[in-house]
Amino acid sequence: MGTESRVRVGDGGNAGQASLCPHFGVCGGCAAQDKDNATYGQWKRGFVEAALRRAGVVAEVAELVSIPPFSRRRARFFAKHSETTLSLGFQARASHDVVDMTVCQVLDPGLFALTGPLRQYFSDILDPGQGAEAEAQIVSGVLDVLIRATGRLDLERCQGLVDFAREAGIARISWQGLHLDQGRRKGDRQARGGELKTAEVVAEFHPVTIRFGEVAVALPPMAFLQASDAGEALLVDSVTASIPEDARVVDLYSGAGTFTFPLASSAKGVARRVAAFDGDEVLIAALKTAARGAGLGASVTGEVRDLARRPLRRDELGEFDAVIVDPPRAGAQAQARELAASAVPLAVMVSCDPSSFARDAKILMDGGFTPGLITPVDQFVWSRHVELVARFSR
Repeated sequence: MGTESRVRVGDGGNAGQASLCPHFGVCGGCAAQDKDNATYGQWKRGFVEAALRRAGVVAEVAELVSIPPFSRRRARFFAKHSETTLSLGFQARASHDVVDMTVCQVLDPGLFALTGPLRQYFSDILDPGQGAEAEAQIVSGVLDVLIRATGRLDLERCQGLVDFAREAGIARISWQGLHLDQGRRKGDRQARGGELKTAEVVAEFHPVTIRFGEVAVALPPMAFLQASDAGEALLVDSVTASIPEDARVVDLYSGAGTFTFPLASSAKGVARRVAAFDGDEVLIAALKTAARGAGLGASVTGEVRDLARRPLRRDELGEFDAVIVDPPRAGAQAQARELAASAVPLAVMVSCDPSSFARDAKILMDGGFTPGLITPVDQFVWSRHVELVARFSR
């Protein structure tokens, strides 16, 4: 396929580059950079349509909404020291091998710039045969970084991390001990007790703060955010436009308030009351602190709750006019059942997995909800992942 058939960066397309990344075909980060724009859009939309068919959901699917390249603001980098050199980048396709990254047409340039200092740092601390990771995100122009490696966080390592962060211009640096089973990761779980050790903040040179709507939220280390600023803005606009003014809203899987705070304010001056629920107590604490600081303590509440094990019951949901559900990849099956059996007239679902979305959508439809237009959002450009947002009403 010639390069002329690809959409170039800046054309507003979702697949385009003037030339393929030199790592394409080996790196596991991109699966479809070689597709022309029309084929790419059909390919991604097809994942959504296929999932809906399997679940028995009949609904209209909009055209894929593009998020531009060079916009991903969070990433996990892998490092591996061979006998002679260190490789740093993403894992290879269907492999634990590390592709030594020299360019990336997906990441925000400010995030990609971190690969140079990371390569030097890991070269200094890793022996041949050892591996490590760095999870990083760029928030409001500053870097939040979590290093995962084997060993103890002793005084020498602390000082090394402080020096590294200062020289690399990192706002906050954290450490998490990594205990590997025969040197191989098993998702996010490790061999020792099946869990990673607790992350520890080593140094914070600058507050890591983000604005959700008009509210500034001080984020915990590596707090979950949408993959890109543009993707977040699009999803927030879609959600807030779906909820009537002065509605009583419950925001399920709220995180630190991505949708909570934009919902709580109104361009017309009519505030919505929002009750936020999430299983992460640190994120809910950040949300509540931000609400108090913004003078929203009367209209925004936050509660820690494991919604997979203890979803809001149908009677608890009855006091709300609308529900936002933005679950992790596994979806919100238990919560969807309670929502379907409730009297709530309106729900907006945001999802990062078409299959779990379709399953949960079918539950809502069996309970009397009708789906509106389902919009696929291409936050993870050139990958198989696709986000979804849809409004369901009775």
